[in-house]
Amino acid sequence: MIELLHNIALAAFSIILESGFWVILSLIAAGLMQEFINPEKIRALMNRSGSTGILGALGLGAVLPTCSCGVIPLAVSFYLNKVRLAAVMTFAAATPVINPAAVVLSYALLGPQLTIAYVIFGLTAPVLTGFAAERWGSKEMTPTAEELNSCSSSSCCGSGESTPAEKKINSISNRLWRSMQWGFFDLGPTLGLYIGFGVLLAGIVTTVVPTEWIFNYLGESAPFLSLLLVALFGASIYVCAVAHIPLVAALLATGAAPGIAIVFLVTGAASNLPELIALQKVMGTRTVVVYVTSLIGTSLVAGWLVNLWLIPGYSSITDPEQSLEWSELGDRLNPVIPEFLSITCAAILIVLILWGLIRWLAKVLPRFSAVSVKHR
Repeated sequence: MIELLHNIALAAFSIILESGFWVILSLIAAGLMQEFINPEKIRALMNRSGSTGILGALGLGAVLPTCSCGVIPLAVSFYLNKVRLAAVMTFAAATPVINPAAVVLSYALLGPQLTIAYVIFGLTAPVLTGFAAERWGSKEMTPTAEELNSCSSSSCCGSGESTPAEKKINSISNRLWRSMQWGFFDLGPTLGLYIGFGVLLAGIVTTVVPTEWIFNYLGESAPFLSLLLVALFGASIYVCAVAHIPLVAALLATGAAPGIAIVFLVTGAASNLPELIALQKVMGTRTVVVYVTSLIGTSLVAGWLVNLWLIPGYSSITDPEQSLEWSELGDRLNPVIPEFLSITCAAILIVLILWGLIRWLAKVLPRFSAVSVKHR
């Protein structure tokens, strides 16, 4: 039992260590955007008629090398600024799924055919997911979203409400401080609580259902049930957009059908429990259910099409020298985070998680005590 808890803790910490930098960077960006960018301009850019705004969100997400945990603060900030839900969810799905480094590494390890299929479905799935979330998702803001909105509008961290005239004479340093207040004192602990809960669940899933399970039970023929199991597994665990490609290459080398690779490439990067839990608290259960269902459904169709029509008789890469050259290029395109910075950001994220937990307990415990006294 002690060993199991130790392994779960290690798995959870590895997720925090890997995603911490991107979460902190996104919190900074969300705070700056909240303070310095006119919300009307954001809405005008991403709410353009037809597909223009959606394609803009898709393009923005496709070039940002951010993981599915790191995209949470930015997606929440867009949502709080009343950006069109289809654009928000397209951005949230596209950012972790597809980026230049992932495409290059996919070409190196998976081959050109599977890379083309990955790019096509990696760009299609976020758009379909965004439109589905807008069509069937929640229409009303959750209490958590309303609380964050009130904090951003009234400076509930204690700096007081500013009139338009006061804002003009405010120094840059004061505005920077306000942006960090909102990003780290309001948004950070709120999202940190749910990210922490999701990280714990992801650590449990990763430990209890190890990746070797895929190799043992999802082998050569990849029937629809196998595709579904891979999709559910990929949607639950945390993997970054680049690091999961070697795992997919290893799957293919053991004889797995290419459809499994497509399913895991989409669901593995685009969703995980920390992201889904945090988004659910801000955007509502129905929106997140539609989001993850659309991603899984799209990936299943993509995997089935790849197995059936696109790549008959696919075989894994056999030129290790060429793969090594492209792999090195992919590594150069992928940002390298210094170890000290990763550790520092992980420590800050842990503080935000604990801070969010303390704030949640401060709200829950008095209610629990009142109920206990009432029933005595």
